[in-house]
Amino acid sequence: MRLLLFSLISLFIFPVYANDLDLTITDSDGIDLSMNQDGEDNEIDLELDSMNGAIIQFTQTGDDNTIGIVVDGRTSNGSSIYITQNGDNKSYSADLYCAHAFCTMTVNQ
Repeated sequence: MRLLLFSLISLFIFPVYANDLDLTITDSDGIDLSMNQDGEDNEIDLELDSMNGAIIQFTQTGDDNTIGIVVDGRTSNGSSIYITQNGDNKSYSADLYCAHAFCTMTVNQ
């Protein structure tokens, strides 16, 4: 009984974290990156320095999920980012710098 009581109390004292991903990619030329998260309170933070010809796809299903993207791609060209979020209280933020080249981002919520 004490073990059960300790287990229940510890859930309130020690928080349980969802799938939080913090990624930094310094050279993503030509990569094809896909990430799927299913559940609640998931977070993806991605920083990219360069992404020539890259295709990046994020899919989050569930409530209270967030995505944050920073692209400082002075040489980024011809790259695409796709975000799909399903559920309540979903959000994303993006700070894209693709210099004189082009990159695209598509968001479906």
